[in-house]
Amino acid sequence: MSSTYVIRWTSKVNGRAGRGTKSFERQEAERLAEELNREYPEIEHEAVKMNPQMAEQASAEDKPEHSPIALTE
Repeated sequence: MSSTYVIRWTSKVNGRAGRGTKSFERQEAERLAEELNREYPEIEHEAVKMNPQMAEQASAEDKPEHSPIALTE
């Protein structure tokens, strides 16, 4: 079985949204999303099937010129 699901999240506080980078099998992703929703009720988590566009975007983000930068407020 392939790992083709990721966790998508949306903040109920400020509207920010994102997607995890780790892939899971469907059942594991759904279980994790439920657990995260219990632990972090201010953020909505859901398991979503990774599509080809997500995979392309994820591989582009892995390149050094797209490395993440920590933001502080």
